[in-house]
Amino acid sequence: MMQCQSNYSRSVMGSLLGAALLIATPASAGTISSFSDWQISHADLSSGNSAVYYTTEDQHTDYLDPGYGGQGYDAEAIYTTWDANYLYIGMMTGREQNPSSGWAPGDIAIDLGSNGRYEFGLVTSSATGSNPATAGVGSPGDLFAVSGWNYGIWDASGNHVGANSPLVDTDHPTSVASGNVIGSADHFLYSSIGSGYGDWGNDEHYFISAAIDLSLLGGAALMDDGLSLHWAANCNNDWILLDVPASPVPAPLPLMLLAAGLLGLMATRRAKRSV
Repeated sequence: MMQCQSNYSRSVMGSLLGAALLIATPASAGTISSFSDWQISHADLSSGNSAVYYTTEDQHTDYLDPGYGGQGYDAEAIYTTWDANYLYIGMMTGREQNPSSGWAPGDIAIDLGSNGRYEFGLVTSSATGSNPATAGVGSPGDLFAVSGWNYGIWDASGNHVGANSPLVDTDHPTSVASGNVIGSADHFLYSSIGSGYGDWGNDEHYFISAAIDLSLLGGAALMDDGLSLHWAANCNNDWILLDVPASPVPAPLPLMLLAAGLLGLMATRRAKRSV
């Protein structure tokens, strides 16, 4: 599955000191307290909020790769940013929270350091769907320290192998199978935002949003190592992955100041020699 656009920008500061501080400072978006704060474009699902990382994977065919299902299973976009206190997550999909039939929506998998471990899971639904064995545990908004994941019904080559098969593709976690609840997300919401978005403009869209206290994840400093966010319905008919790169090490500040000082010293010596 192709990963699409990822966007992140900060304003450029004019001074040397300002530029160095900018390199060392994590994202600061202010509080994300409503859907409108993500500033999502109806046309291409991009975010107009310059502090937001995002990726889009919107589709408009019944085949989604590796499975089928059209808008009802489409993983359309995922967004994130953070401040000193919270990690904010937004997710757009065509899957409703409590479907009357078919597979239930999966949970948001959180991988600090982008090492493929997905240590944390944000539960999105209590629905069991058509296969209760893969529905996972917990209640919407629960944050788990995860010891085991469900992985859908496909192998890494896109072949149908069935739920809980030993051949299933473990690169794409779907729902929390086991673990411990370590807290709850603030402002958790899984709601309809109506139609008019992306390629499936005439169909219903749903948005998942949450603010996770960074202390539950081990503290704000861990965000410097980057993170990955993953979501799929419990069948894994479609998935989406957002990789956020590690923050640059704040070493350039003293190095740049030292370089500036050396240049100034050299200029002073040359001026004295020319007198």
